Amino acid sequence: MSKRDDNLQVARDIYAAFGSGDIPAMLALLADDIEWEHPGPSEIPWAGSFRGHDGVASFFAAIIENADFLEFEPQTFVADGDHVVVLGVEALRNKENDRQWQTEWCHDYTIKDGKVTRFREITNTAAVAEAFM
Repeated sequence: MSKRDDNLQVARDIYAAFGSGDIPAMLALLADDIEWEHPGPSEIPWAGSFRGHDGVASFFAAIIENADFLEFEPQTFVADGDHVVVLGVEALRNKENDRQWQTEWCHDYTIKDGKVTRFREITNTAAVAEAFM
């Protein structure tokens, strides 16, 4: 396999682990010093920058504690060098007030030696924040 194919497989494996609820398997695909970024306003409980496996685990714990997934679908995977960009859609429900949102997203992974070293999400944070206001 080429480096491009290897990096695409890492990204696909992350979504497979997440989809089956296997957060430890997902964390195993991340570098120990992973930089995980989900920019957004403070209304979004999981917005911010996280570092290391503990930081990423706390990111997912905040999502699980505050929202239910109604839909989550990675749709397009593009690889170039150390980067894999994934485009997809999601729909979630705020557990506290039942408000729902649906948005498209872009995930940008930097992958080196088979491990994700940096993750950045770009999404409609205004729609998410509105569900928490």
